[in-house]
Amino acid sequence: MRIGKSRMLRISGLAAAAVLAVTGCSTGGSAQTAAAGNNQVPPTASAGELRDHALNSLQGKTAAFVPVGMGTPLMEEWNRQLERGFKAAGMNYVLRDPNWDTAKQAEAVQSLINDKPAVLVVHNFDVQILAKLIQQAQQAGIYVIQINMVSNYKSDAFVGADTIDLGRRIATDIVAQCGASTQTSHEVQIVQGDATSGFTLDVMAGAKEVFDQHPEIKIVSTQAANWDRTKAHDITATVIQQHPNLCASWGFWDQMQYGAAAAIKEAGKLGQVKVFTSDHSNIACEGVRDGMFFQSYGYSVPTQGTDIVAIAKYLVQSGQAPGTARIADYTPLVKIDKSNWNQPNMCYDGKNDGLTVR
Repeated sequence: MRIGKSRMLRISGLAAAAVLAVTGCSTGGSAQTAAAGNNQVPPTASAGELRDHALNSLQGKTAAFVPVGMGTPLMEEWNRQLERGFKAAGMNYVLRDPNWDTAKQAEAVQSLINDKPAVLVVHNFDVQILAKLIQQAQQAGIYVIQINMVSNYKSDAFVGADTIDLGRRIATDIVAQCGASTQTSHEVQIVQGDATSGFTLDVMAGAKEVFDQHPEIKIVSTQAANWDRTKAHDITATVIQQHPNLCASWGFWDQMQYGAAAAIKEAGKLGQVKVFTSDHSNIACEGVRDGMFFQSYGYSVPTQGTDIVAIAKYLVQSGQAPGTARIADYTPLVKIDKSNWNQPNMCYDGKNDGLTVR
């Protein structure tokens, strides 16, 4: 699934994201009690004292990242931004790559809990796998930030796309292309990621709100390709044989959905079947450029990385106990289509700043 170059969309940072804070949700534990109330700066502190507090709070502390697996622009870009940001803050940075293995991911998180970094950033395979370990990490005095796919257990912070709104937006766009006002079959295929991931569940919840209001839309296939391009191709090749008048194919990740687009192209149906997806790696912009994708939605992946660093620095400096608050930082959504795919910073590749797809 390694794909190569991509591009970037810098819009704001933490200030432009929607932030929700809910307090009073402590998970308990002596490490938390010890942390609470310490490390505070009085409002009358001098600029030098504030600076010393900030730098000394972070210096030599460790931040760790456990993705689902490296090797795609999405994971590479997160890793690039996290490594750059944490090292610039004087912190140590650790990456533990489970290589798309759920058991190895859980082992990596457990090992890090034993190592006690100050901050742990996790990308959940599904809503349950890391839930107990996230709670255990917070009880051990570790701040936990979840990225883009939320767990059933909510940690100190979540940074990612507003996937419920993403589902609504794409479903609305599909209705515009395949709904009652169009001369089409109204048939739609959905290619999910992992069926139990927070991303999939929330996107489907948002889409349902729209599709329930448009009974003319016929969802002829809803299958999980588990974020795999080959599976998306094979599923779609079968669907297009069974439904030759298909109007749209919607896959939840650009790198996975490219396989579905390839199957549609092989069937000679590109153009008739409009291919929808999300993310804004280079594969999305190149896909729109080449007519493989009708549109995609980007969710400011480079900004997600910088926002995580900003939130982590706040948590470490604050002195508050892990598990005493919950915040959600939703990064901006931007539609990518023929009108704007080649705009500066529209897509990212996980390697470079300012990538321009041509």
